[in-house]
Amino acid sequence: MRTRLLLMMVFLTVFPVISAHGQTKNLQGNISFDFKVGNKVFPAGQYKFTPDTIGKYFTIEGPGNVSGTALVITRVAGEIHTTPNDAHVVFDKVGETYFLAEIWIPGQDGFLLHSMRGKHEHRIVNVPL
Repeated sequence: MRTRLLLMMVFLTVFPVISAHGQTKNLQGNISFDFKVGNKVFPAGQYKFTPDTIGKYFTIEGPGNVSGTALVITRVAGEIHTTPNDAHVVFDKVGETYFLAEIWIPGQDGFLLHSMRGKHEHRIVNVPL
């Protein structure tokens, strides 16, 4: 009886965490400039950013079957940065080159995809869910 009760407690504790963790939200938006992920250049256009179910990478799909992946370096605490409706993509700009740097999904921590050392600017693109 104790074993059954213990298993039930573990199930009720772990299952909601697994279910919530597996939920993904796609972000779609128009990126009005070319940008880089790693060494790959993505042309300006309409993009969809989709996280995998465990938050290790994003799939990027764009115009003309352009696609790629961006690995997540780390997660960034979202409570001080986002609101329930605040979805956006952040790019680091060096000279005239933009690098996909962060993705922010409401209700989740942010995803750091690129870290720029040295002088750079940020360009934020708000996207609907």
